[in-house]
Amino acid sequence: MIFSLTLYVYGFNPAILLTTVMENLSITHNTQVLFRKIMGVAALLLGVLYIVMAITEPKVINIVLAVMWTVMGSLYFISSSESNRSYVEPGNGFIKVRWLNWMRNKVIVDSEIEKVTLTRMNILIDRKDKKQVKLPLDFFETAQKKEVYLYFIELCRNRSITLENTLM
Repeated sequence: MIFSLTLYVYGFNPAILLTTVMENLSITHNTQVLFRKIMGVAALLLGVLYIVMAITEPKVINIVLAVMWTVMGSLYFISSSESNRSYVEPGNGFIKVRWLNWMRNKVIVDSEIEKVTLTRMNILIDRKDKKQVKLPLDFFETAQKKEVYLYFIELCRNRSITLENTLM
């Protein structure tokens, strides 16, 4: 009863869950990519400015700032060219997850999952004898959050994984 009430509070219809087929989850993010490109270009420009200053006036602080801004700009720009989507791909006995701000994907075997916890800002996957996997939902839009919640509810139901819902 509490589970259904929670779903209705957030605009979910539990009847939809019974008719859905398990597919891959894919969420595209646009705001992070644009922000990172702008920050990367700005930091690279500052790096070039400090390189010019280090050549004309070779002080230690100018050299340190030139290296710092150039490295930071490169990292922001490279991360903006990475995939701008988060996805979950269920396989045969495992789940492959790649989330926003991750450089690589993670493969989580079903047998090592103790429970999945849904919170307002995160999806937490507790694993036996391993570090907890935290999937932040901070920069997701409301419709994207609903899609992720529904997907993990259905995934837990299909895989017989314990689901803890703290959305109330």
